[in-house]
Amino acid sequence: MQPIKALLPVSIWLMRIGLVLYAYEEYFKTFSKFHLDKVEFYIAALFLIFSAIIFVTGIKKRSALTVISGFVITLISIYNVINTIDGGLDTGLILNFLIASIAVYFLANPGGK
Repeated sequence: MQPIKALLPVSIWLMRIGLVLYAYEEYFKTFSKFHLDKVEFYIAALFLIFSAIIFVTGIKKRSALTVISGFVITLISIYNVINTIDGGLDTGLILNFLIASIAVYFLANPGGK
């Protein structure tokens, strides 16, 4: 069976949309509390900003920004994996692995081709 290559742009946009939705659901409450003395605020701010940049660069075709954003989100996801790995294999750990894999995709293939 041959792959449906016409669905590649759709799948890339679904990853972009999923990344933004995850950022909103996971980090917006932490960001909106605006506690400048906590590391979680800065992690939330970085994740929100760089996931929005990945979404916008899908329209603007800025590959350098996509690579930088993918790198930052990968680092944040690895940080989250390291922090949650002590709790064993759970949904949060698996979700952070999935987010890291999406970020690595945009790091390695910024144009989505």
